[in-house]
Amino acid sequence: MAAIDDLLRLDEGLISGRVLTDSGMYRLEQERIFGRSWLFVAHESEIPKPGDFVTRSMGEDPVIVSRAQDGSLHVMLNVCRHRGRKVCAEDAGNVRNFRCGYHGWTYSEAGQLTGVPFFDVHQGRLDRTSLGLCQARVDSYQGLIFATWDETATSLRDYLGELTWVLDILFGRTANMEIVGPPMRWVVDANWKLGATNFTGDAYHLPTTHGYGSALGLDVTRGRRAGYTISTANAHAANVNRWPEGNMGRPYLSLPEQLIAEFEQRLSADQLEVMRTMVSFAGNLFPNCSYLNIATVGFLNTEWRTGEQPASAEDSKATSFLTLRQWQPRGVDKTEIWSWQLMDRDVPDWWRESSIACYTRSFGLAGMHEQDDLANWMAISEGCRGPMGRKLWLNYQMRLGEREAPSDWKGPGEADYLYPMSVSDRNERAFYRRWADLLRD
Repeated sequence: MAAIDDLLRLDEGLISGRVLTDSGMYRLEQERIFGRSWLFVAHESEIPKPGDFVTRSMGEDPVIVSRAQDGSLHVMLNVCRHRGRKVCAEDAGNVRNFRCGYHGWTYSEAGQLTGVPFFDVHQGRLDRTSLGLCQARVDSYQGLIFATWDETATSLRDYLGELTWVLDILFGRTANMEIVGPPMRWVVDANWKLGATNFTGDAYHLPTTHGYGSALGLDVTRGRRAGYTISTANAHAANVNRWPEGNMGRPYLSLPEQLIAEFEQRLSADQLEVMRTMVSFAGNLFPNCSYLNIATVGFLNTEWRTGEQPASAEDSKATSFLTLRQWQPRGVDKTEIWSWQLMDRDVPDWWRESSIACYTRSFGLAGMHEQDDLANWMAISEGCRGPMGRKLWLNYQMRLGEREAPSDWKGPGEADYLYPMSVSDRNERAFYRRWADLLRD
């Protein structure tokens, strides 16, 4: 395994290709990053009733996320304490207990060991009170459920820090945010960090990788974007882009007008002003949970028409979508991507249908933007896998100099104003700085 300090020259803006290919480093990530960080596992709307559960992962550890009969949240290692078999194989459901399929050990929905066949044969040596499913620490913020195995970790609120200001805009703007259907899942031959750092701060790829919208005259921003890149403690990041001058789209991320009164009740004046003028929010919660709320790809919510086909009234209505995306490591060069769509519950039916279509056609399993990104990430993992590729130093030198702090940014964190294109490598360097700090401990 390569030494961590031999892989990064962040003061020069250089990162070794071995960061993406070293199997020893990958095993260390599982222990020191995924074993210590607060990790997103579910949204509260996925388990609204007592007995509801979903099965998820924390790094490579399988977990059960459940709501107990008293309403409390639990995140438990999905591994039987008897012989190590995975207990629950279902993706989701409602239960009063979980029963291991090997020897029948049974656990409550909160993880306590409640049943052991032939209990007396253990001759008093089995302490059921100490053999429940292993419990992670669990907490939630704006409906987002997080867990950590680290008993000494800071609180979730402190871990998220200043980025909660952005999370409030995205996930707390109305009282009833909910998941739309089960998450989409797919596996790609790429290192997990490529997706995470892409959402952390790589807007540089947009005109090349996703340039078809502008080339076909379908992108109302015509590729012109100005905005802010924000970095906070623990390498959480946000990229906030606003409508270009003279081409203001629908305010408030093209959300339905009937929700604005609730925005005004729940958000501060500064949050409202930022939300009103922005076209997209994108970012990453370190290490592997990314988010995107965007109104620029509204042309994907309808079928493309020929010149003879008139536009309908529904076609002209603006829309947007909000998604959470998690990059689950499945090996040094394999990632399982989980993608959720979230929506304010009280949107009208036409808006809901339009938003789902927009999300599916852009960032769903076979979405246009999604396929663009996957092609890049798989090609990077392939390119850096060989002996010569592993020797390369990858370039992260944009905006390596002093930060140009904007005077008009109304939110927290350290911000850069970016124009005419919102491009910077600053957040990606911060990601790898945090990554290295955790691996050194």
